[in-house]
Amino acid sequence: MSSSEEEAVLLYVLKKQKKKLHRRFSVHPYNSSNLHSSQWHSLQKLGKYPEKFFNYYRMSKASFDFLLDLVTPLLLKQDTNYRTAIGVGERLTITLRFLGEGCSYHQLAYDFFRGVSTIAAIVPETCEAIWSVLQPLFMPVPDRNQWETIAERYEELWNLPNCLGSIDGKHIRIRSFDHSGSNYYNYKHFFSTVLMACADADGTFISIDVGYPGRNNDAGVFHSSTLGKWVKQNSLDFPLPRALPNNVSNEPVPFFFCGDEAFPLLENLMRPYPRRVLNDTKRVFNYRLSRGRKSVECAFGMMSMKFRVLEKPIQCKPGNLKKIVQAVCVLHNFIKARDGTASFPEQFEYTRPRLTCIDDFRRSRKRNYLIRDKIARYFVECNPIPSQWD
Repeated sequence: MSSSEEEAVLLYVLKKQKKKLHRRFSVHPYNSSNLHSSQWHSLQKLGKYPEKFFNYYRMSKASFDFLLDLVTPLLLKQDTNYRTAIGVGERLTITLRFLGEGCSYHQLAYDFFRGVSTIAAIVPETCEAIWSVLQPLFMPVPDRNQWETIAERYEELWNLPNCLGSIDGKHIRIRSFDHSGSNYYNYKHFFSTVLMACADADGTFISIDVGYPGRNNDAGVFHSSTLGKWVKQNSLDFPLPRALPNNVSNEPVPFFFCGDEAFPLLENLMRPYPRRVLNDTKRVFNYRLSRGRKSVECAFGMMSMKFRVLEKPIQCKPGNLKKIVQAVCVLHNFIKARDGTASFPEQFEYTRPRLTCIDDFRRSRKRNYLIRDKIARYFVECNPIPSQWD
């Protein structure tokens, strides 16, 4: 390439950069002249109507004020000589509207008379602040006493003693990232990132891990996740093994999580028996385990109904996607703790029918299989419920 050609290329590049950096307005006249008519100003009176406030913000006025006080130190900006800073209340409102309805940045820009780039900066920053202030309060790593409380609640609601939580993965719809190829394309034939979550008996998240490409299955994500490493290394402060209630043998059984067929069978993680080897006892075990797994499925369902951003493909950068999903999960716990309703256990009487092949178990020297067999016998012989015979 000659020197004249090099100069021409250099001039072209500089011209393109200048064109990129040039902005006609710091604040568009349409936005500045109509700011007093924005949705934020009309919402100031919404607090007088609790039902409408809850429908718009997905939480009560008291919960919103509580959250606003927590995030204010992280989101408060200073006014300058050129413009007035956007208030924390408006920033939080924009973010909750984005999460609650899945509005696009362009729609929010017209609703609040702010620039699209401003909205695109506010949402991930506020999501990160929400996660930072709420995670230690509403999604901490449980200690031994809290694990025991979770297990007692599982036994009370789902008749599943010694259970510490249910684990499952959820595919979050996304727009494909640039230069990602088919890495985020899943077996359901859409682009996604995987949310690996553990929930307690009431459908509250205990732990989450998000950001894995959609092509990975639940087993692979679990092995790579923080929770999976904790469970396999037994590094969580689990309670010591104890006997199951009303069990005449009084043999101690480890505390465990429950998962579906995609997860491995571990000492602290129970999965169903394969369908090809089922008998009555094993079928009962699979049913009782599926009752326990319902809690995490219910948590995903409640979260998706409340935060409609999960029902549409999310279009953002990978780092911002993680912030958005983390904020949604911790807000689910926050709203459930402050504005949710309590669940009560089912009361019933039962008679045990005759069974076939109760003791038809394959011999196994693996401790994991022996623990599962022991729990399966317990469900049939010591702690049956009527619906397991249907």
